[in-house]
Amino acid sequence: MKHMKKLYLIIGLPLVCLSLLLTGCAKTGTDTGRTVKTSAPKVSKVTTSKQIRNNGGLWYFAKDLKYKSNSGMEAFTFTKNGKVTAYNVKKYYASYAAAKKVKGLGSFGKGTYKLTKNKQKQTVLTLKMKLSGIPATYTFKLKKGLAKKYKGLTFHGFNAARTVDGDTVNGVFVQAKK
Repeated sequence: MKHMKKLYLIIGLPLVCLSLLLTGCAKTGTDTGRTVKTSAPKVSKVTTSKQIRNNGGLWYFAKDLKYKSNSGMEAFTFTKNGKVTAYNVKKYYASYAAAKKVKGLGSFGKGTYKLTKNKQKQTVLTLKMKLSGIPATYTFKLKKGLAKKYKGLTFHGFNAARTVDGDTVNGVFVQAKK
């Protein structure tokens, strides 16, 4: 009886190990043939200046995507020739046209913008505007890119630090698309 147990161990154990090894190899072999679609949006590889200049859509600044404010959020439109318009909006819109259609834009300032790089090689967006007739300078330090989905919209943009009159707030500077 003892000899039979040893024989089973000597033959059975390697067979079990071999079958587990082959099962594992077969599983990895079939996984490599499949492509898996991910629903997470990808961060844009286009340069920051091109993203802002070549796009007539709304850019939002908020503390985060889920931020809710009683007074609304700030949104900006940028033109290729260096002009910027600031708006108060109550929610995110998929496009400038959609916001305009529902009369969701409350313009509160116009001015010019300039894109530069600082010593840390971050893009700095400087807005010189008149807000309700009062001169103001906004500075956005655009940090790493971001891409997220929230409430049926896909957001592309940047983590950012906004400074207005010496007061800095960290948040996101993003654009929404359906």
